[in-house]
Amino acid sequence: MLTNYHTHCDFCDGKATAAAMADAARRAGFSILGFSSHAPLPFQTRWNMRMSRLGEYVDSIRGLGRAHGQDMRVLVGLEVDYIEGLCGPADGRFDGAGLDYRIGSVHFVLPDGAPAPSPNALDDDGEPTFGFTVDESEDKLDAHLERFYDGDADAMADDYYAALAACARSGGFDIVGHFDLVRKNNAGQRLFSEAGRRYRDAAMAAVEAVAASGAIVEINTGGMARGKTDSPYPASWILKELRARGVGVCLNADAHEPRHLSAHRDDGLRAAAAAGYDRLTVISPDGRFECELG
Repeated sequence: MLTNYHTHCDFCDGKATAAAMADAARRAGFSILGFSSHAPLPFQTRWNMRMSRLGEYVDSIRGLGRAHGQDMRVLVGLEVDYIEGLCGPADGRFDGAGLDYRIGSVHFVLPDGAPAPSPNALDDDGEPTFGFTVDESEDKLDAHLERFYDGDADAMADDYYAALAACARSGGFDIVGHFDLVRKNNAGQRLFSEAGRRYRDAAMAAVEAVAASGAIVEINTGGMARGKTDSPYPASWILKELRARGVGVCLNADAHEPRHLSAHRDDGLRAAAAAGYDRLTVISPDGRFECELG
């Protein structure tokens, strides 16, 4: 059963219209396609949807659902950022939108000594002065590491996983997005050792929080589709720890254009099987159930 719940379109930073994404998914044989535009933040970035477009977004995706009918069920979701002290999936901003599901994700880290998170804490380019996103370009990330952490990438990873654990504890979402996004720019272990005790302890604290939350975790192939990672999120050892704690998983493309929808799906399935999973969790209009891996 082909499903994907992590789909972006031109309501945020996607490269294609929602209709084009849905048409491509249907041609590829998907049974369920969930849209998850980057939810509006209390400040505007180049990649998140504007709050003024939220109603239009929901109406557009619902229209695609009616157009595709039972051939492919189309769901409305959002990828909601957690920024401690500012916003998160549980803060109620989208309760009236009639969403089918929410992905809870962490992109921002908040270093010690930076200004408190605030919609007004922006520089002249509109970038936050209270922190930065861990998945930005390598040159920007390196500059921010020097500015906020004196180059200590392990400290950045500590803050990332602390935020992910806090997001899990706060709740308000169904799916954990790209669990270990912090390794996106760590090819060749250039920033930190993913086998190091400090890194693994930080990640395990997030594993325990997620396991207690009841949320499912996506196996996300987006880093592979963009040539940034050689394996899905989360890493195999994290996936095994999640499996040991009975955490359910789904397989998501984090698609920003049609060609991403099926990209590296086999890698995701292999990662699930290697971690001991034989079933994927399905979110449908009729409820949540499990299907065989495949």
